[in-house]
Amino acid sequence: MSKFKILFLISLIFFSLSIKAEKNYPFSIPNIGASSFALMDVKTGSIIAGKNIDKRVEPASITKIATLYLVFKALSSKYISENDYAVVSKKAWRMPGSRMFVEVGKRVLVRDLITGVIVQSGNDASIVLAEHIAGGEEFFVTMLNKLAIDLGLTNTNFTNVTGMPNDNHYTSARDVVVLSQRLIEDFPEQYKKFSQKDFRYNNISQRNRNRLLTTYDYADGIKTGHTKSAGYCLAASAKFDNTRFVSAIFGADSSRERFKYTKTLFKFGFRNFITKKYFNKNQIIARERMWNGVDKYIDIGFNKDIYLTLLKYDDSEVTPKVNLISKIVAPIKKNQNLGTVDFYKAGEIISSEKIYSLKDVNEGGFFRKTYDFVAEFFTEE
Repeated sequence: MSKFKILFLISLIFFSLSIKAEKNYPFSIPNIGASSFALMDVKTGSIIAGKNIDKRVEPASITKIATLYLVFKALSSKYISENDYAVVSKKAWRMPGSRMFVEVGKRVLVRDLITGVIVQSGNDASIVLAEHIAGGEEFFVTMLNKLAIDLGLTNTNFTNVTGMPNDNHYTSARDVVVLSQRLIEDFPEQYKKFSQKDFRYNNISQRNRNRLLTTYDYADGIKTGHTKSAGYCLAASAKFDNTRFVSAIFGADSSRERFKYTKTLFKFGFRNFITKKYFNKNQIIARERMWNGVDKYIDIGFNKDIYLTLLKYDDSEVTPKVNLISKIVAPIKKNQNLGTVDFYKAGEIISSEKIYSLKDVNEGGFFRKTYDFVAEFFTEE
């Protein structure tokens, strides 16, 4: 880093930050009787508790979170509309398992199909949506696997859009909380639909299978899953004040247990952790020397709000450190990565965030470049 002044707007004393489930806490992590689970702070991505979080498991209907993510993406891009009508194929109509009870050959609003997937976990509705977007389930599955790669879901592979059992259809607790986090953050308006408690279609009323919506005040989504081979599974989210957690539980022995364990995890999270904003988007945290630019200095900061997961009642020190690239040379584009901020605790990096240019800086003219050449020549490093 050059010797030019850094405008460092960081307070050096903070509460302790917990990033990994493996961190030692001054309290016990709940004993959850499931094959695997994970609890994540949505705003920070910190997994604060877990067990076998990277173990490959059968997702059952939790698969539909990914299916709906692609549906919402198609809506966002205007490729489809909620007011579109989709035709029910024989394949969709014949789907076993949970259903919305659509009828073959009928035209159904995309809006209703989405609700049928969320509330009724409709396998039939999932197929109709896949066919409407991709022309068939098979091509939609390729889109799901591309999504898994794009989101970094390294222990996830899809063979269908519904979660029907298949040896090559799998995910992990970590991947599901990441997927749930992205759905909540990328499509906040669509996510509100996951709190709907019931839905009536074709003169058949069904309740949302996520019983947390009626038994836990802070819960507002997201998806249940169950097959004989997968056991009872649940991805859920709850929000209190400025903190939102998402959890994933796989392999519970009963439906009652998956809800009980999830409430235990949420109570553990809200009792011991809090989410606080650390930096504002576009806040200047450094002003660094610029070479060969029309401006002599460049403002550096984050391109998003930065949050930390903090332990309650703990004032342990966290020290942030700015790491800039060795030499910043024009031209520079806005949002160009120029380094990182590392957060240290007890000599260990516990979190790291990229920092970016907050503006465009064009190349300077002949005299600016000449001046900088001479200045750099006489600058001690």
